[in-house]
Amino acid sequence: MGKLFNLWGKVTVCAFLLLLLLLLLGGFCAAATTTKTRTRTTTTTTTHSNNHAILVDASRFWFNYRHAANTLAIYKTIKRLGIPDENIILMVADDYACNSRNVRAGEVFTDDSGYENNVYTEDIEVDYRGDEVTPANVLRVLLDAHYFSGGGGDETEAESDNGLLLNLPNSKRLRTDENSNVLFYLTGHGGDEFLKFQDQKEITSMDLQNAFAKMREMKRYNELLFVVDTCQAGTMFKRFNGLRNIIAVASSMKDENSYAHGTRSDIGLAVSDRFTRFLYEYLKSDDAEDITLREVFQRAQSPQVRQYLMSTVQVDWSNYGDGRKLSDVKVGDFFANARSRKSRTSNARTSKISAEEDEEAYAILLPGFATASAFTSR
Repeated sequence: MGKLFNLWGKVTVCAFLLLLLLLLLGGFCAAATTTKTRTRTTTTTTTHSNNHAILVDASRFWFNYRHAANTLAIYKTIKRLGIPDENIILMVADDYACNSRNVRAGEVFTDDSGYENNVYTEDIEVDYRGDEVTPANVLRVLLDAHYFSGGGGDETEAESDNGLLLNLPNSKRLRTDENSNVLFYLTGHGGDEFLKFQDQKEITSMDLQNAFAKMREMKRYNELLFVVDTCQAGTMFKRFNGLRNIIAVASSMKDENSYAHGTRSDIGLAVSDRFTRFLYEYLKSDDAEDITLREVFQRAQSPQVRQYLMSTVQVDWSNYGDGRKLSDVKVGDFFANARSRKSRTSNARTSKISAEEDEEAYAILLPGFATASAFTSR
């Protein structure tokens, strides 16, 4: 009988230990599940606190009117969505508004006809114009490395060791930090891994790779959206490798052209490129900042829009490494003002005045054609 009690005691102890082990394992699994859920949740929202943009028209001469119109249309879009001028670097390589061949002096249009859609308004602030628009100055702005070494001021790499620091106004500097989301828009004439500046200089895919890598080291951005509209635009991020939190979008792939949209009869020139036109027309809705980039890209790659563009939109997020899904990244993360978005969200139901101001801020500045019937080949 004593042996039986001893055996029973051992069985009881073993059962208790087994139950305790199961409870511990259950608690660990629950904690692990909670941790995973928390991690997944935090990666769906951006952590940036401010937005900046650098918008570059790299072409000069009257026949490149559309490249300036492209850039000014994006400029108007982001200003409408709340990004202030002090956070925008606008580079325009020629003064089309004041060209003697412009029948509407002081104005630039993006529509084929009519005079409602002037994108060169009184509130425009051009930071770099004419000969100031060079590959070197673009790289200097990206790195906030404004030095002059006495070699003509047009070196491809910004000098930081032996050069003299230039005393530039803040309006010519991209004053970003590790909490900044940056939109970098570039348009002009390009080829395989390069984009021309004023038919004299070039910026290359490798130049941008090096600049973006340095920006990350210098904590110059949180996330960066690179948009390029030119022929063979997708080759401009061919050299991108080992970067962080960068999404790249191009209007065309290798060996493809990017095409212009229509021609104005009064000036005899095309006034916009098709990809940029699609982009700013798509972002004209009142809820534009809440549209996901995935939706925009899917629409751009749809058969209907591709027929209109006559080129293949390229999207590369292989260097976007913070864990967020593309479906979680909103247009407003790059095209709108982070502070204004938070203010609108918190005050949307409590302040009638703010709602009215919001409606005014979202006024349609770019009347357009973005209907299904308009996307046809020309």
